[in-house]
Amino acid sequence: MTSGYSSRSRYGHFWRIGRPRIATLATLGIVTLFIALLWGWFCGNAPINQMFAQLHLGQQHPPIWLEAPFVPLPYLLLPATILAGIALITVQVSPSPQIGSQSLIIAILLALQLRYLTWRIFSSLNLADPLNGTLSLMLLLLELPIFLGGTIQLFLTLRSRQRKQEADRLSEAVLNGEFTPTVDILIPTYNEGVDIVRRTIIGCQAIEYKHKQVYLLDDGQRSEMKQLARELGCEYIARTDNRFAKAGNLNHALAQTDGELIVVFDADFVPTPNFLTRTVGFFQRQQIALVQTHQDFYNADPFAYNLGLENQLGHPLEEIFSRYIQSVRDGANGTLCYGSSFILRRSHLMEINGFYTESLSEDYFTAIRLLAKHHQVIFLEERLSAGLAPENVSASVVQRQRWCRGTIQSFFVNANPLTIPGLNLRQRSAYLEGILVWLTSSISRVGFLLMSLVYPCLGSSQF
Repeated sequence: MTSGYSSRSRYGHFWRIGRPRIATLATLGIVTLFIALLWGWFCGNAPINQMFAQLHLGQQHPPIWLEAPFVPLPYLLLPATILAGIALITVQVSPSPQIGSQSLIIAILLALQLRYLTWRIFSSLNLADPLNGTLSLMLLLLELPIFLGGTIQLFLTLRSRQRKQEADRLSEAVLNGEFTPTVDILIPTYNEGVDIVRRTIIGCQAIEYKHKQVYLLDDGQRSEMKQLARELGCEYIARTDNRFAKAGNLNHALAQTDGELIVVFDADFVPTPNFLTRTVGFFQRQQIALVQTHQDFYNADPFAYNLGLENQLGHPLEEIFSRYIQSVRDGANGTLCYGSSFILRRSHLMEINGFYTESLSEDYFTAIRLLAKHHQVIFLEERLSAGLAPENVSASVVQRQRWCRGTIQSFFVNANPLTIPGLNLRQRSAYLEGILVWLTSSISRVGFLLMSLVYPCLGSSQF
């Protein structure tokens, strides 16, 4: 999304690292212990040397069940061929996802992952000396988050949710006029162009729902935006400061509006006319706090454009996330809020004192705090809005850096999904998988690239 809030740097309080939390201290403690062991090894500490010597001996003589059998190549590939055949047959017999077929495929994948991990830990490390041992252990540590994240995702896949039929059923009460709560549609803006915001306001006004009111929340205090709101007949709200960026802008508007439900669209997102008829019905269930919808984009993906494949690929990363990962997370009641194209219940939002202001990812942590109050945050896999994706690779990288930074801030805020009271183990696992994605996308990948420089630079043997 190209919202002006995504690249703003004037809100310095977002960039400060807060007081370390328990999860952070535990992580630092483990890292410190690991470094101390390696330092002792390099310094020739006798007990540590003996410990690593024993581990190296074990690596040279692993358990027999870890040894690769000395058989001709075709027979060595036979187990993998059999497992692949079982998977293909299962897909043909059960083309649509069923719990039985999913469980079988996931069991096969988990077995292969476990086989690799045991071999990697007990048979592949080079602990002959401190230099090679350190590099070998570091390479293993870079792999472990990838393994853990993939394993969690496989388990979560067993309860993936699709809500289209549920939306069909619940929307009947909205279409028949039996359930029509008042709705405030909030459009926060900072530095977007008038033409972009005009398109969004017109799209919001065209939503087919009687009891709605559109508000333009101008954090730039621009006269042209005030004039645009007057011209298009929507409410205009501005504030005297820009404290807490987008979250502060939204919270400022909450005090001046009173709709039972609240919809938020970034200034560059245009909804479809049936946005509310497809989403409001879910709030007949009192436990529903927020409904996040699938986001689509009407401009080309910058990576696909650079490859000349914009007409074939669309926005592959966003599609994978919305079509697969969000549905998987919904099954764990751990849906992510994107910050746009969502609708939530005002009363539940006020229970947590509005949108979260202690991070630049206010949407992410607001959803976590709602879940911690034992409410539901769900995902509707329907294209009910379209917006502007970053228009070049540079802007796309900046956007992903912001997402990464906001997620990693979990370790420094009181809304850490791994420690906040109120979440169950499945929800924490879903959020842990999301954190691991960013760790492996940054630290692990950079580490893998740097490892390739070790051979010529340090003269290391195979690790």
